[in-house]
Amino acid sequence: MQILQSIISGIPQGALYGLTAFGIVLIFRTVGVLNFAHGNSGMLGTYMGLTFYLMTNNLILSLLIGVIFGFFVGLVIERFLMRPIKQLSHGAMLMVTLGLLMVIEGLVMLIWGTDYFTFPEIASGTPFIFFLENGVIVLPKNDIFITIISVSIMLFLAIFLKFTKLGIAIRARSQDEVGALTTGVDINKVDAIVWGIGIATVSLVGMLAAPKTYIHPNMMINLQLYGVTAGVLGGFSSLFGAIVGGLLLGIIEKLVGVYISPDYQLSIILILIIIVLIVKPSGLFGNEDKGRV
Repeated sequence: MQILQSIISGIPQGALYGLTAFGIVLIFRTVGVLNFAHGNSGMLGTYMGLTFYLMTNNLILSLLIGVIFGFFVGLVIERFLMRPIKQLSHGAMLMVTLGLLMVIEGLVMLIWGTDYFTFPEIASGTPFIFFLENGVIVLPKNDIFITIISVSIMLFLAIFLKFTKLGIAIRARSQDEVGALTTGVDINKVDAIVWGIGIATVSLVGMLAAPKTYIHPNMMINLQLYGVTAGVLGGFSSLFGAIVGGLLLGIIEKLVGVYISPDYQLSIILILIIIVLIVKPSGLFGNEDKGRV
């Protein structure tokens, strides 16, 4: 029964890891760069959501404002930082994201300081309790909403990429930039939208995780680390792999914390990732033919 409780408790955190990984992998597949500032870029959206909440006390609008602001942060990053240098090399873009990570952290400290801020849960109150033959299963209401929101957004984005004209253009650009250009795809527009979607999703992740992590300048470091790890586990060439990798990571993290020790959660997960990379370098669901992995 404790195993089942651990698995259920790990799914909400895994959904957040999966949503973080989804944005990281989407940008990587499309633009070809691993965004080191992914978490911190989303932190700007999280802080903007916090600011709006402190002004209005309206949680739903605050979440929307944070996501929208995160989308525009992604647009700005692509237009003014990535676009001017993307013809140089992916290495140059990588270094810019590394510098951006430190710039955003300093900017957040300058504007909001280093204090820890609380952020409300979407749903609070008495958790759902299920009495089974061998024990009790507890489901906090907020964890249920986190899982539903995260999974719904990932499914919505998957459908968007699969069936809409813009989504098809994004997939075409990720598979063959030259081919996409010859068919009339606006590469700059596609890149900007992809960056916007990626940062918007991680902005939402920050706000959903904030009731437990609090909002502070270093809040996104672990989330980004686990997001990248989920991408590696599932495969950087597969958005589906990123989602499943995040869910698996959340469950494994919880099982390790319960049956071994919370102090060894990250170490054991990283060892697992090394084993996966040795056995299947492309990840569990990655395509061997994708040269970027």
